[in-house]
Amino acid sequence: MGDRMIRHYGPDFWVSARLDQTSERIWVIDYQAGNPAALRSFLKKLALRRGMGKIIFPVKSGDLLKIQGGGFHMEGMIDGYFQGEDAYFLAAFPRAERRDSRVLNQEQKVLQEILACKKDWRGSLPPGFTLRQAGGNDIFPMARLFKKVFRSYPTPVYDPFYLACSMKKGDLFMVVYHGDRLASVAAAEIQWEHRRAELTNCATDPAYRGMALNSLLLLHIEKECLKRNINCLYSLARASSYGMNLVLHRLGYVFRGTLINNCHIDGGFENMNIWVRPVE
Repeated sequence: MGDRMIRHYGPDFWVSARLDQTSERIWVIDYQAGNPAALRSFLKKLALRRGMGKIIFPVKSGDLLKIQGGGFHMEGMIDGYFQGEDAYFLAAFPRAERRDSRVLNQEQKVLQEILACKKDWRGSLPPGFTLRQAGGNDIFPMARLFKKVFRSYPTPVYDPFYLACSMKKGDLFMVVYHGDRLASVAAAEIQWEHRRAELTNCATDPAYRGMALNSLLLLHIEKECLKRNINCLYSLARASSYGMNLVLHRLGYVFRGTLINNCHIDGGFENMNIWVRPVE
């Protein structure tokens, strides 16, 4: 199981997309939509042929009206996603059952409670803990922690080789240790050509939960990204996770929509909330 890139070039459109076998979805990476109807039809036929239940299509603001429709509807947006231009996330569901979420209404009620909470979180690292950027010696402890925390995950974070490749291409991992024991990890997956980063791969050892380690890690990752002129920062948080959504809200991130049954994580398909750092 893994990802595969599909590229199609034709007279009416071209598209580059990632086929994610784990989450049974197609994620459009880049496109040119001279004929939007033909592009939509191509993606839907490709999804059905490959057994994919969802298509995720981030489009530039200027293309939204001409691409939206034909089974594609908007689920959310990310400010500055395309080198400073906003992206609107369209979704289509070639398999109808993937569109329905039994837990969405309850998750939206919890989200409203979170949005009513005050922002401006302040905290500090507990005594005896260290926070730093991860290096090669942290790869195996990180892989073990991911395996301990998640039954399944959209990317193979349990694989040390995958983590090493991520670091090599420029993704930023931060870790918190308690003595020589890895307590928490988080990362920024950076798309350098678009100057954007997804804050992701947050995992805390159950023995250290409730200590605000995720908040501290994400705050430090944000600062490091901004130093590198990565100005579009966003995170896709499991809608079922009260704690993770609260962390992002309190750090000043803005809710921008919910991606329905977006990825396979921790044993099943889950809705993901989009959180975006406001562009200054």
